[in-house]
Amino acid sequence: MNKSATAKTIASIAACVLAGALLFQCSAKQPVEFQPFGSGGGGNGAPSGTGGTGNSAGGNRAGGSSVLITPLPTGGSGGSSSSSTVEVVPASADANCGIQTQNPTAQPVDLLLVLDRSGSMDNDIVTDTACSSGSGRRDAAPCTTKWPAMTASLKQVLASSPAGVQWGLKFFTSPGGSTCTVNAGADVAVGPGTAARIQTAMTGTSPGNQTPTTAAINAAVTYFGTVNDGLVHYILLATDGQPNCDPGTSGTVTATSVANTATAIATAAAANIKTYVIGIGPSTTYLTQFAQNGGTTDYFPATSPDQLTAALTSIMVAVASCVFTMAAVPPEPNNLGVYMDQSVKVPLDPSEGYSLGADNRTVTFNGSYCDGLKSGTYKVVQVYFGCGAPPPDRFW
Repeated sequence: MNKSATAKTIASIAACVLAGALLFQCSAKQPVEFQPFGSGGGGNGAPSGTGGTGNSAGGNRAGGSSVLITPLPTGGSGGSSSSSTVEVVPASADANCGIQTQNPTAQPVDLLLVLDRSGSMDNDIVTDTACSSGSGRRDAAPCTTKWPAMTASLKQVLASSPAGVQWGLKFFTSPGGSTCTVNAGADVAVGPGTAARIQTAMTGTSPGNQTPTTAAINAAVTYFGTVNDGLVHYILLATDGQPNCDPGTSGTVTATSVANTATAIATAAAANIKTYVIGIGPSTTYLTQFAQNGGTTDYFPATSPDQLTAALTSIMVAVASCVFTMAAVPPEPNNLGVYMDQSVKVPLDPSEGYSLGADNRTVTFNGSYCDGLKSGTYKVVQVYFGCGAPPPDRFW
């Protein structure tokens, strides 16, 4: 072969390798694999995560070596992160130079726990009476105070929280303040890896003062206005009683104090900040109204430590995102195959299927498919990049 022909051949091969590195397509298929909530990847030919799901795209493929591109960043409240890689396979005998495999988590959300630390959080979670000896003491039964129960439940829930739920914490009243004080900002800012800081904040303070719920919700909304991370914001209001702290009536629950809290929660919902409500103990009047104003139907009752843990877990699952971001724009966005666990093909449907974002990189799951991801019914999400021919009925 003369020098000119050799140069042309090298240039041709280099162009195809470069195309593969840029995630363009040289043949009919480009699978993209997503594993939600930190579940593992692995298999033949791909990096391992925390659990295997079989052979990954790009494994045991003829011809050429692979190039590993820097992993996508992940991580959540527990401070853990899931492995995430993109594998690019150069041109080979089967002319497939665009295989891609990745293992990211779902798009994160911000969840701010707005926690009542009024004096009654020292009372029994069942009867709302003081646990010390004296009037109202339930001498015939054990006494479980609300504050330690909340601390223990939070520790358990945060340990299992998916990386995509970024927790924060705001007390009301604010520690060190007077009867109805609510400071600006958050006691623990929302973000990844906050579990230890939330636990430290919980153990470093104790119940006291009144229940300025309106001021707490307003302060939470104002705080979220300073959080410019582009994520969806949620408030989790956990309270054991009714709002008070009207001017001149700090310890009295009035129609005005209730109406003001309901309005503050509705204002938050109008700003696209939903409020979930947990009622700790038996004093739950008006909490259904608060939850409905917050766009979340009803409050979660918690009159035992187990109920409290279940309520926190349910809300954590409810806010978890069903939005996934692809590392590359598909060559043909209208020719995608989207699958759950390789065998369930998801239709393109805004109410019961998937939706593709305007940027052609985000996939949002709707209806039962979203519910299945959150509940763990579905473990792995795959996207098949079709080119010319339609995607198959099964991923692989």
